Amino acid sequence: MTDKKIPKPEDIQKEFEDFVHKRFGKQVQIIAQEFPKFAGANNTTESEKKTTDDQAEDQIRFELKPKDIKEHLDRFVIGQDEAKKALSIAVCDHYNQIILHQKDQNSDASEHFSKQNVLISGPTGVGKTYMIKQIAKLVGVPFVKADATRFSETGYMGSNVDDLIKDLVNQADGNIEKAQYGIVYLDEADKLATSGTHNGRDVSGRGVQLGLLKLMEETEVDLRSSHDPASQMQAFMEMQQKGKVERQVINTKHILFIVSGAFTGLEDIVAKREKSVAIGFGQQEINKKYNKFDLLHSAQTGDYIKYGFEPEFIGRLPVRVACTPLDEEKLYGILKNSEGSILNQYTHAFRSYGIDLIFEDGALRELAKKASLEQTGARSLMTICEQIFRPYKFELPSTDIIELKVDAELVRNPRKKLQDILQNADFEHRKEVDEIRDYETAFASKHGMTIKFDQAACKLICQKVAESDIQVNDFCDQILMSFEHGLKLIQQNTGQNIFTLGAAVVEDPKQELERMVKDSYNQGL
Repeated sequence: MTDKKIPKPEDIQKEFEDFVHKRFGKQVQIIAQEFPKFAGANNTTESEKKTTDDQAEDQIRFELKPKDIKEHLDRFVIGQDEAKKALSIAVCDHYNQIILHQKDQNSDASEHFSKQNVLISGPTGVGKTYMIKQIAKLVGVPFVKADATRFSETGYMGSNVDDLIKDLVNQADGNIEKAQYGIVYLDEADKLATSGTHNGRDVSGRGVQLGLLKLMEETEVDLRSSHDPASQMQAFMEMQQKGKVERQVINTKHILFIVSGAFTGLEDIVAKREKSVAIGFGQQEINKKYNKFDLLHSAQTGDYIKYGFEPEFIGRLPVRVACTPLDEEKLYGILKNSEGSILNQYTHAFRSYGIDLIFEDGALRELAKKASLEQTGARSLMTICEQIFRPYKFELPSTDIIELKVDAELVRNPRKKLQDILQNADFEHRKEVDEIRDYETAFASKHGMTIKFDQAACKLICQKVAESDIQVNDFCDQILMSFEHGLKLIQQNTGQNIFTLGAAVVEDPKQELERMVKDSYNQGL
């Protein structure tokens, strides 16, 4: 009797989907969880082959100081200094404790350490998620982010909180050892707060809190839980192949949990506790003495319990920080100084069409001013940029425009500015302009130096090419025939590696090159 080839779980799932679609039509959709990447029927043997050296490689390495982490965050996140300091300290304490545990698992310090899980409060768009992502990237650990509203209590429709840990293993490419040192970030955690007035069981608030608090302390998560069809299918396949099912678990002791949310209404609870509200004055008295985010800074454990959190849940989040809204000045700082500035995205987008985007400082001020009115933090910067630049992205790639200077007037009156630009643009020579850009790229690749013809030079090249019926590539070769040697001399004299070439190069290349070389010697004196 010939043994039949055992199908993969993915094949079984595909057959099941085909059956459902055939029986009920395309209106019935199958939503399946991604098959876990942890060791199972197809990769158990690889796991068994792990050597001692491989296991040592999986151990966490951490040599950062709190100031190192904050300095890294400062490159990407503007403001939020207190939050960055608190996070930096918490992360260092957490991973230093893991190092201690790895060195001596019987250490008293290791045994009695309380995990530094973090709660971050603050409005949307202030950099909460961005900070955590950058920390995880810097430390080099797997990172999972999810919204709290996705989860429900075990046994109900919706995702189970244990899925966070499975997602972490997937992010670690199935490496359980690496995943156990990862970071789990849960946003919109304020949505889990309960008012205590629910009838029946609360499947998305208190139940989820109770499920999370076990994860945040220390527990073992079965990666093949009974309510997860994908995991059970993997177990079935392993039983078919090996005659047994190996238990796959991950311990959450060294996983750092960070939760965040806007916590709207918490400031009222804090204000009442601090007796900031005089009878008859109401909210106006709160505003006189405190603003909302000062009150969030003052929130205590009892305030969170009154807000609707279980004492055990909030007790497992000992590090608490509050982020402040981004005002116009901070939004300007994000545009100008952050390595993650949205302007980089727009610069790359226009450059893909051969157009250089140049921002003047006044334009950044205007963008920040407009964005601050949106009151959605850094997210508002993209909203404003998209409103302004979308028409430019549509129109300019079809013209000979190779440079767009963004000034304050363009930001204030983008439509009028675009009309002015299009009136002076040449729509006929876009093909030639693209060929000029290709020539610049080829020149840089061949000679290791970057050249860039400015707008006037490009217009003149297009005109000359049209008059002489010559190819752009051949014409550029002619005018730059002796430029390789000359530009290298300039490079030696000044260290310059990027050369902007104007109309004079097209008109009289020899004379212009001599001038450029002469100027470079004068600069070196």
